[in-house]
Amino acid sequence: MRNQWKFLVREGFRNLSADRTLSVSSVVTLGICGTVLSFVLLGLSLMQAVDTKYSRNAGPLRVFVSADYERPSELRALETRLNGTGAFDSVVFVDKEVALREFRRDFGDEMTRYLEVNPLPHSFRAYPKTDAEGAPLAGARLKQLRVQLLQMREIEEVSGNFTQLEWLDRWRAPLQTGSVVLLGVLVAALALVVHNAIKLSLYARRELVENMKYVGASGFFILAPFALEALLLGLLGGALGALALIGQVELGKLLIPTLSEWIPVARLCLYLVGGTVLIALLSSVSTVNAFLRGKLG
Repeated sequence: MRNQWKFLVREGFRNLSADRTLSVSSVVTLGICGTVLSFVLLGLSLMQAVDTKYSRNAGPLRVFVSADYERPSELRALETRLNGTGAFDSVVFVDKEVALREFRRDFGDEMTRYLEVNPLPHSFRAYPKTDAEGAPLAGARLKQLRVQLLQMREIEEVSGNFTQLEWLDRWRAPLQTGSVVLLGVLVAALALVVHNAIKLSLYARRELVENMKYVGASGFFILAPFALEALLLGLLGGALGALALIGQVELGKLLIPTLSEWIPVARLCLYLVGGTVLIALLSSVSTVNAFLRGKLG
């Protein structure tokens, strides 16, 4: 049994080294596909990170109270009305003095140091409820909510990430659809490269394969060397794609120093290498089975 495994491994490496030009060109082609694939994965990961950042952090809405309704009883009544809309998980009152301290903490006190009167209004932080599926509200729904709130005479203004969320809502579906289509094209290209490499290896060793069939060798015994060849091609091509992904992230960090915090580089590299190897194995199994059935053109 040990000798059989040694034979299978030796044949797998022999297939890979029999035609170095073919092997090198296949690895380079797989690496190019892997590079493009890494770019797509980076784009999808970045889109998801941006979507999560703005969608999950869309709340709270900041509801500013009109200066004509600042009496404690009126503020309590407004808070009750906001809770009564059923649109919010919670509503938190922010006193104007607290708002001023937060402003100075975030932006410094240069602009407010010499003010005798606090110009900031009372406000509420209103945390919108999620939709029926548990996802954050879309930008369009938040804008509708803002319009509803502004109809209350006690409310002067409502602020939030409406512009960013509306942009995400507009471009999310087209970008995701285009990326999925491109992923499908790249997967087909990877499978075709491996298919051609294994096909040429099969024809180059046709007599050996036919003799193995005649002496009763199992399909697995015939398949194993070519599957190993495909695995090696997939590993090498995936490794090139992973290196390209790491290089793209490092270049991106020159523009966005925190880019690596947004993108799970190690996990994407694992997906890239593992996906390339899996596609290569499946393509080799399909090609060898077609050859054994006499259906390989």
